Amino acid sequence: MDFENLFAKRANHIKPGLERIRKSYDYLHKPAVQIPSVLVGGTNGKGSTSGFIWALMSLSKKRIGLYSSPHLVEFSERFQISGLDLNDAHVDSVHERLKASLSDELYGELSFFEIATLLAFRIFEESQADFQVLEVGLGGRWDATNVSDPSASIVVSVSRDHKEYLGDELLSILGEKLAISRSGRPLFWGAQGEVMDEPGLAERLARHVDDTGCILYTRGVHFQADATTLTVSLPNREKIELPLVGITADMPEYLRHNLSLAAAFYHWNAKQVGEPSWPPLTTIWPEFCKGHTRSPITLAGRAQRITSRTESPRKFLIDVCHNPDGARAFAAAIRELYPQKMLPAYVSILKDKDCDTILDILRSVLHPVILFGIENERSWDLSSLAKRHRDLPFFASLDEAWSKTVPPGQMSEPWAICGSVAAVGSALNQMKVSPKELSLASIISGDWSPTPHKP
Repeated sequence: MDFENLFAKRANHIKPGLERIRKSYDYLHKPAVQIPSVLVGGTNGKGSTSGFIWALMSLSKKRIGLYSSPHLVEFSERFQISGLDLNDAHVDSVHERLKASLSDELYGELSFFEIATLLAFRIFEESQADFQVLEVGLGGRWDATNVSDPSASIVVSVSRDHKEYLGDELLSILGEKLAISRSGRPLFWGAQGEVMDEPGLAERLARHVDDTGCILYTRGVHFQADATTLTVSLPNREKIELPLVGITADMPEYLRHNLSLAAAFYHWNAKQVGEPSWPPLTTIWPEFCKGHTRSPITLAGRAQRITSRTESPRKFLIDVCHNPDGARAFAAAIRELYPQKMLPAYVSILKDKDCDTILDILRSVLHPVILFGIENERSWDLSSLAKRHRDLPFFASLDEAWSKTVPPGQMSEPWAICGSVAAVGSALNQMKVSPKELSLASIISGDWSPTPHKP
């Protein structure tokens, strides 16, 4: 399906402000406004957190929508509904009807992400979704998803990224993220990222609560997950302790943190007055831990162990670590899996990211590191790197790197593929793996076990 005209809007897609989308949103009679929702924002971790929420809520047998970005392989991955298979043709049909519903002037002034957000609302409304999980794109205050009316909001982490739009001051970035909260409604704070070392953090959070009237629930205070147990202890809710077994037993630490966020939100939402009946978290937890259900695509590429479906299968550890904080989390996951080993790797990062810092972090756990490019206007090249990284071999594509760099004796050894979402999507294409076909178990537990095993 051809989304060329829509994708062309990405060239100047960052347009601060909600005025444009609000005009079109109101003109369309606020699609999906009657469907309860949660907003999930943050620098890193919002994809896995929103995916965990979607997976938990889908076990209720209700129809749950998940809007996320970017996509790995197909544009339609951005719109998921439990129990339904959406493809690009369906999304294109909704897009054409959406475009016809708006005047040329209204449609023309919308950004790529604003149109995608309106598409999500239309798709969820037409599919009669019972709930919608909305992943925030960039920032929070001016993100298109913030025209919604969420019953609760989540900020997973705050670090530096997109400095050209959000600046370099961590407490200022935090303020932009916190702006997705609502008065009198919960704000679940993941307490992660570079901001955790920032002086004045506690005072800034307290001031936000005073100014907005939101209700703050914090990881480490109201919910948490250690190596064996996930605990949720919210005011006016029964305290629950859930064993980390099955697919949850060997999760990297950062995924455990994000799962605790999702579990805390589910536990809160299940007891809401006037909400549809939701099974208790303790009831659905055993089924979730089995991992037999379809995985949200937003969990793909998070320290995922995958075997290619190619003629000569290969093992890979893939991760969308597209900024320094994400690289640190991936490096920590590698150290958990291989405490005394360096993994060989293919790496591709977009040129507008902090490439040198990301490579500094990754090279502490990856060796050799082989760089590759992708077919994207934001793909990097060696000239953009610091001198200390220009010794790394560089290939124009993953296909070329894959075919020219692996000695026969290393074909059975696992390699990492990491960097941008577009690069991981390219890798999945080359592996002949569709992210739409993966189960929770295949993503979280992986296709293969690390060697040596963790004690």
